[in-house]
Amino acid sequence: MIGRSARICLFVDCDMATTSNSDIEKGSAGHLNETANGSRPPVQLTPEQYEKLFLQPGGRAPQGTFALRFGNPTPLPILGYLLCLTPTACYLMQWGGADSTSMVTLCGPFYFVGGLTMVVGGVMEWILGNTFPFVVFVVFGTFWLALGVTNDPMHNITAAYNSTGGAASVAYNNGVMFYFIFWALTVAIFCVGALRTNLVFVGIFFTLIFTFAFLAAGYGFVANGNLSYANTMLKAAGAWAFANVAIAWYLFSALILASVDMPFSLPVGDLSGFLKRRD
Repeated sequence: MIGRSARICLFVDCDMATTSNSDIEKGSAGHLNETANGSRPPVQLTPEQYEKLFLQPGGRAPQGTFALRFGNPTPLPILGYLLCLTPTACYLMQWGGADSTSMVTLCGPFYFVGGLTMVVGGVMEWILGNTFPFVVFVVFGTFWLALGVTNDPMHNITAAYNSTGGAASVAYNNGVMFYFIFWALTVAIFCVGALRTNLVFVGIFFTLIFTFAFLAAGYGFVANGNLSYANTMLKAAGAWAFANVAIAWYLFSALILASVDMPFSLPVGDLSGFLKRRD
């Protein structure tokens, strides 16, 4: 595992000796056993190890014992995110004859694979004291839930607009455009926050900015009646989304390898020392 010499302790009593039988996720094989004086041994991780497992900006480990008692939830919401965005990217790029309307087939996954797993994973991050991934995962979980509702034929949201286009169609598509514009803004803020995590996380947010920006542009062109440009913008959004999931699949692989303490690891580019920590 590539890491810096500085170590992070999950207990206040950080000067206790560590065991040689270390586990990257739980700290040590006997992490719940009490020592002779009645205290528990500390869990020590390098900043990069903590970033890889919990994606907490700056390598800040929360005080407490929850990280000792529960498993690492981070891979779960990331996998849910991937299993929804990867096919969506393929639909937007119109692979195999699919197009953006093919997202109707993903209504179930939007609800239960993307929405449910990301919200649950985010709440578990909150329990562990990891504010940044908590906000990211829960917000994106609600994104998939909302997308499921929007595309679910049962709700028939487009029935509120006339079927012949006109002013109603313009209002609908411009409304979606503004929605994606503010998602691009949100992700840009997340990208700045990720500068204290790792390069892989930064790459995920950076590519998402352009994904949402091109989605907004695509719906804007649809509202203006320029379907040719709209089609191009949606394909560009799909291409950026595909670049995004390629990076995210790499991150998921790194998390899984680290969680089972493989003898090798995938570097994620630790950035916990990139910006000086606030005093």
